[in-house]
Amino acid sequence: MSQIIDLTLDGLSCGHCVKRVKESLEQRPDVEQADVSITEAHVTGTASAEQLIETIKQAGYDASVSHPKAKPLAESSIPSEALTAVSEALPAATADDDDSQQLLLSGMSCASCVTRVQNALQSVPGVTQARVNLAERTALVMGSASPQDLVQAVEKAGYG
Repeated sequence: MSQIIDLTLDGLSCGHCVKRVKESLEQRPDVEQADVSITEAHVTGTASAEQLIETIKQAGYDASVSHPKAKPLAESSIPSEALTAVSEALPAATADDDDSQQLLLSGMSCASCVTRVQNALQSVPGVTQARVNLAERTALVMGSASPQDLVQAVEKAGYG
């Protein structure tokens, strides 16, 4: 029997994020329909709340079951300084760095996407530095990580 589950979402910052969550949910055979906004999702189907939350987490976002009296305090959890501080926070590359690799990326549409990709790349063992450029849709990665590991990290974060 179908039911409607209301979820509170966190980490979405643009229409692309909303689309990614909606598509992830609707790919499940036990989901009939998903209405998704930046802050919430209303999902119709037979899936449990836990299954839906796990699907959303696999897409790179956070979710929890909505409580009728709970309302989000703010629509964006990204401080405005985070949108401009990324390039200043990176150390300058030195001649002693290992190899560098450039990746062409797809699926990024905002600063939040850039942060997710950059964090995914920097979590790969052997990466000493990663710089992601939204306008050029590229990433410059310094270190000794294999290209396969880098691509896998980007894909796991939900990008191409």
